[in-house]
Amino acid sequence: MTNDYTTFEKIDLTVDEILKCSYSYWSKLFPENHFPSKIIKPLPQEFLDYLASDSIKLPNDSKVTVLEADSDNEYSDWEYEEDEDEVPVESHFQSLHDRIIKSIDELGGAVFPKLNWSSPKDVKWIMPSNTIRCDDVNNVYLLLNSSDHIVDDLDHPFSEVEVKKKEEIIPVEYELVLTKWQDVNPALEFRVFVKNNKIIGVSQRDSNHYEFLADLKDEIHEKLDEFVKDEVIPKLSSSLSKYILDLYIPRPFDKVYIIDINPFSRKSDALLFTWNELLTQTSNEYEFRLLDKTNVANFAKKEYSESQVPIDVVGAALDAGAMIELAREWNKLQTK
Repeated sequence: MTNDYTTFEKIDLTVDEILKCSYSYWSKLFPENHFPSKIIKPLPQEFLDYLASDSIKLPNDSKVTVLEADSDNEYSDWEYEEDEDEVPVESHFQSLHDRIIKSIDELGGAVFPKLNWSSPKDVKWIMPSNTIRCDDVNNVYLLLNSSDHIVDDLDHPFSEVEVKKKEEIIPVEYELVLTKWQDVNPALEFRVFVKNNKIIGVSQRDSNHYEFLADLKDEIHEKLDEFVKDEVIPKLSSSLSKYILDLYIPRPFDKVYIIDINPFSRKSDALLFTWNELLTQTSNEYEFRLLDKTNVANFAKKEYSESQVPIDVVGAALDAGAMIELAREWNKLQTK
């Protein structure tokens, strides 16, 4: 009789590995292979508290003034009447506010923001352009303050570290990264999985099928393989042996850009792989996967759709106790 189940493979992730995937750590190792950016750190506690608050409040001169979470964790907005006695929100971190404005100007007038590990891509739907392009400081605040990804960076950066003392407080020097806006072709973004200093898989990042990629597959594969093996792994091997690379290789395919280096964790999407495939891969050869017409179901769900429903539902999906409580509340409503 054969077993009809698969063993859940563990990932031995450490706090140090997560900290070394911070933008400020890896970007200095590859100065020629990332887009121009400004790193602002340390961030004042007042700003971190502002990002962690339940309401989204922007400076009084903002076109989008106030968004506040109600009891159902759904956002509502209304016309904000300025109170002459009210202290402007940015006054609590005025120096940072001024630095953000200056950085946006120095980077050409448009940036995309992130903290140490995450960008607010999950809430790009709230922007008119459906991107995380920020043309002014208020866009930066709105995106950062709305994003579940940013909340995770602030509240649960080490949730995937299996062995840790619950009472231990691990200090994190948070940073705000503003990168010069780029009109990136999503068809040419790829995710590379590295474990034990070896590539174990490469996947297309975007959820659409691009017919032209089939003819370019060998060329792109060769360039990505060469860059990771000759540049990335040698520079990171002394401090990191496993990580996830998000790479961009624009035409004419003569240079590779690092968009991000992520901790080797299930928090990151395995995309066209499954995590079990990646973790049980033992061959010296790896697969380079592109989305074709026959496997579009792999990406059938709407990207970041979990960020567009009440947060109680998302939390319940990850917590059995919360799921039971949510079911009880639903039953009460149904009875009424």
